[in-house]
Amino acid sequence: MKIKVDYTGQCILIPAGPVLDKLGDADGTKLRVLLLALANPTVEEEEMCDTLNITPKSLHNALSFWVDAGVIHLEMAATPVKKTAQKNRSPKKDTAAAKKEESAGGRVAVSRPRPVARAAQLPHYTSEEVASYVSAHAEVADLLVSCQQYMGKLFNIAEVEIVVGLLDYLHLDSDYILLLFSHCKKMEKKSLRYIEKLAIGLFDDGIMDYDELDAHLQAIEDASKLEKQLRRLFGAGRRALTAKEKDTFSRWAGKWKMPYELIEKAYEITVENTGGASLPYCNAVLEKWYQSGYTTLEQVTDAITQYRHDRDGAQDKKGSFETDDFFEAALRRSYGDEGGKDT
Repeated sequence: MKIKVDYTGQCILIPAGPVLDKLGDADGTKLRVLLLALANPTVEEEEMCDTLNITPKSLHNALSFWVDAGVIHLEMAATPVKKTAQKNRSPKKDTAAAKKEESAGGRVAVSRPRPVARAAQLPHYTSEEVASYVSAHAEVADLLVSCQQYMGKLFNIAEVEIVVGLLDYLHLDSDYILLLFSHCKKMEKKSLRYIEKLAIGLFDDGIMDYDELDAHLQAIEDASKLEKQLRRLFGAGRRALTAKEKDTFSRWAGKWKMPYELIEKAYEITVENTGGASLPYCNAVLEKWYQSGYTTLEQVTDAITQYRHDRDGAQDKKGSFETDDFFEAALRRSYGDEGGKDT
């Protein structure tokens, strides 16, 4: 594919090397911050937050990311964003917008102020303000019905207030909110205060796109499901995991993206070779598989079968096999050195 670029307007110069090196780790917010910074190097921090509709925390995270990558340098402290007291903020009517909507359909519009450095909770809305917002936005009624179905209960006024805050204060759309509720149902989190804190945390981290949210929540759900399976496998039960266990399980689920059936196979090999559920040994097995590029149980099974076949004439491997020898052979195959010396 050949891409042609229209250079008729003003161009943005981007240092290709360091940007391309970090492109795989940069989310949408970091890329938007970079483009705005390169297009207007003298832009103030407050203007960047306003233009990109992000919080100062998200902006600082993005700028630090590109500074660490060697793409940009901050020569002077940016003007701090003024923190606005939001605790008792209520939605105010935009006169011009209200008149326009009144002439169009007789409804009164409620403005949506752009969120700035917020507290750890949504602002308070009175019962009248909640009723006014729901009345002015016909789609909110259907959204509330769906959210209540996910939670399995009827919302009180305080819970409806949270949904209104997600719409009015954080500017989240209905699909985004429904995905949050669906996730919380799967995780058995029935508190709307939990959803409120989750939504604010996601907003601060710049996860505003539906697809980004879907991927983020799916990773959380997969990790939670895997942790439950690993608890049963290693006999952890309901006790709190140790720091070492948390770190190891997180590595398997996150960086290595190991499916459960692969971990279960490594566990079986661990028990065969150590006589117990040794977490360090199992981790060493999985690390070798990760380094060898094995991502499925079929790949591992084929590699073990091939190894046993290759070694059959030299050593009896019917009862068990030397894991380190197997990995050494597997690594040679992965680097195309099948003819190397076998130890």
